Amino acid sequence: MESTSRRNRVFSNFMALGILQGTNFLLPVLVMPFVIKKIGADGYGIVAVAQVVMLIFCTVCDYGFNFSATRELALHRNDAVKNARLFFTVLAAKMIICFVCFVLLLMLITFIPFFRPHFQLYLFGFTWVLGQSLLVSWFFQGVEKMKYITIYTLLARLLFVALVFAFIRERTDYRFFILFMGVGSLVAGILSIVKAIRLCDLPIVQPTWRDIKYELKEGWPVMLSNISINSFLSINVFILRLFTNDLVAGYYSVAEKIFLATRQLPVMFSQAIYPPLCQLMQKGKTATQGFFRSVYLPFLLLMLLAGALLFSFAPFIISVFLGANSGNAVLLLRLFCLGPVIVSLHIPASQLLMAANHKKRYLRVLTGGTILNIISNLLLVQVWGPIGTTIAVLLTELFITVGFNHQLYKNKLAGYLRAGTL
Repeated sequence: MESTSRRNRVFSNFMALGILQGTNFLLPVLVMPFVIKKIGADGYGIVAVAQVVMLIFCTVCDYGFNFSATRELALHRNDAVKNARLFFTVLAAKMIICFVCFVLLLMLITFIPFFRPHFQLYLFGFTWVLGQSLLVSWFFQGVEKMKYITIYTLLARLLFVALVFAFIRERTDYRFFILFMGVGSLVAGILSIVKAIRLCDLPIVQPTWRDIKYELKEGWPVMLSNISINSFLSINVFILRLFTNDLVAGYYSVAEKIFLATRQLPVMFSQAIYPPLCQLMQKGKTATQGFFRSVYLPFLLLMLLAGALLFSFAPFIISVFLGANSGNAVLLLRLFCLGPVIVSLHIPASQLLMAANHKKRYLRVLTGGTILNIISNLLLVQVWGPIGTTIAVLLTELFITVGFNHQLYKNKLAGYLRAGTL
């Protein structure tokens, strides 16, 4: 009975995360045909490069709290006083980091010529970083109440779509695209804070420097891990642009955006199973074995089916965004179909490592993957252009999958899985 209830809760949170991440990724993808028509594929390439910079800032501001703070919350989620202390401490830490990132952005715009021509795009775009910093999805994930934040995020993303269709009319309007994403995130962030306080009846607690420093210390390895993940996922278009032009970067970015939207499926699944997995590991190996067998294997089959469908419909999907003039975007998307399946294969290993608090080993794998990605990108892009960039991404995903599973066996955690679940 308990296992059935847990599976239902995982399914409910996965569906909520699906709507949440779907609105985060799919709505910007769905407006791409309209935006590209108005600002051109090369203009969209400029926006895509700016998004890379903002995404790295967002990752720094998230600071790994989605793992470290979520784990703390999952272990004492019925204690309102501890929850409130953690909630306001993490929020304060995020705001401090956000301020530091904004100062860094001003320095980049001032001293680096590459950023200067599009300074408005970058300044406006920082609203997205602020909005994402205010979003307390880590808290709702920890208390397994993701459905609430999903509603606010959906409304915010619909606001983003409305602003895009209302105000992007010509090429020079490219500078407003990320700003509109930021407005939506700010709305979602503020509403999520209010809802979290009311839902869990959190008393207002003034965070202390001691608590802030403790959370920063706890989240540091995970933050570096998240930077590694987002670096190899986002820096690709940046490196490609250095060796090609805005048009090539724009074509590649369309295929990559579709891949990243599909890749969110295993990411959402990981987030949904993480809180219950932290609790199950306290009960022993038998509990986790049954959990993975009943929950993970069906999901893996689903991802294999999704990859096959994406491969089959790649020409149609690309034509929706780019029309007849799509360069080699269809080939790129078909290569990317392997990515989500590869990511799915490391879910048990990566989540067990984090639930067992092996953050440094987790970081070691991702750091190696980031280094491999940058080196392979710089080498392959000069030979095969965007195809080389795509191959570099897939090689990195494969390296990380092998690395996580190697660490799982090396640290004698494989007993938490039955044979055949990896």
